Amino acid sequence: MKKYSVVSGCLLVLFVMRDSHLAAAHTPQEMLKLPAVETAVLENGIRFFHIRDELPQVTIVISVGYGTLYEKKDTAGLSELIAKTISLGGSRSYPGSALHEKIDSLGGRLSVESSWENTVISVKVLDRFKRDAFAIAADLMTHPSMDTRSLDTAKALIADSIRRKYDDPAEIAFGKAREIIFGGDGYGSFPEEARVRSYAPDLIRGTWAKHCTGRNIMIGISASLDFAETGRLCREYFSGLAPGGPLSYEVDRNKILEQVAACRGKIFFYPKDIPQSTVVTGTVAPDIGYHGQYALEIMNYILGGGSFTSRLMGEIRVKRGLAYAVQSIVKFRHRTGVFLAYAQTENKTAGDVLSLLAGNIGIISRERVSPGEIDWARRAISNSFVFQFDTPMSVLANYMDIAYYGLPADYYTGYLVRISGVGEPDVLSEARKLFTPGLVTVVVGNESVLQDLKKTGDVVILK
Repeated sequence: MKKYSVVSGCLLVLFVMRDSHLAAAHTPQEMLKLPAVETAVLENGIRFFHIRDELPQVTIVISVGYGTLYEKKDTAGLSELIAKTISLGGSRSYPGSALHEKIDSLGGRLSVESSWENTVISVKVLDRFKRDAFAIAADLMTHPSMDTRSLDTAKALIADSIRRKYDDPAEIAFGKAREIIFGGDGYGSFPEEARVRSYAPDLIRGTWAKHCTGRNIMIGISASLDFAETGRLCREYFSGLAPGGPLSYEVDRNKILEQVAACRGKIFFYPKDIPQSTVVTGTVAPDIGYHGQYALEIMNYILGGGSFTSRLMGEIRVKRGLAYAVQSIVKFRHRTGVFLAYAQTENKTAGDVLSLLAGNIGIISRERVSPGEIDWARRAISNSFVFQFDTPMSVLANYMDIAYYGLPADYYTGYLVRISGVGEPDVLSEARKLFTPGLVTVVVGNESVLQDLKKTGDVVILK
């Protein structure tokens, strides 16, 4: 018995602010109508989403709920290793190079990649090769080869990638900051070469078998095919997968906050013989369902997310010329989030830049932002929002996010209304909640910066 439902709203209506005067008045003006996205649930629990594309093509995106955020310290790098092993090894019907030769013969594209929360298999072909695409995608899901040779090659590739990350100061700084904030789990997963090489084939296969089950999978299809035909193909090729159960990762927020608080006043220093320093400071943020995320987005845009007009850019680069790059970011995910601010500067000014980063974060958590700043941030976020939906696949991806994160059906239709409703007190309140527990600070640079850093806090040397 198939279950069909049309995603609420079918025509997604978004409000776009027309000009600064109207934006300041929070008056929604033009409505943007987006293509219909339809969804169905197979008997084994697989949710699939369909959007019509006028081009004669079929794109299948399979999202399996397993990524970096599912990893613990002792499984860091496992999701990337699984994805690379599948890509290299192929499947029972399309082993090794035969997989890529088949895709090439169709003039298609194939990728298998891991992300923070998912492992994604993507197949794209002309619509006349639709059955080939469905067959390839289904076989990769249900019968991945994961042979020893492919696994060893994948380990070597990831080991090389890890070594190259240690050549990039920014990669080190961001990675170490997240590792300290989250205790090496999930967002803090920081793979090491020796550990990745130690993973046994049974661990790889068992992890994939556990997570690649119906209720833990979403499939997005952008195609010239209609919804009915797409549904028939999904039932034909994907119904054989075991239902399993929905799986998610766990986050102990209280434990993370304790770790962050314990780092207050400390500066974690990673020595590297380079002419400039990378300074990163951050903390844990709420999950995507948190009601205050809109105020936090506004806060972050004003602080460092808004390019040359943000506070950090203005104070550190524009006024003082101290940084090559400076920015802040805030990300919200299913069970947790993260805030990070960073700057890259000469070694001799690392201490000054760190003080400016911390100082501006302190100000925004103590004092209200100005009406002009909040109006600017609201307008900028509102005016750029439409670009999240600039292709059929991006529309589809956003609807899949609603399903994965368990968000309300009006998450996108009401997004701009909620952004426009954020006021100065909201920004101050949420900034205080975010930053009061403390910040984790990491500096990667030459040992010549140590004396200046010691004036700012207790330095802990990382190895």
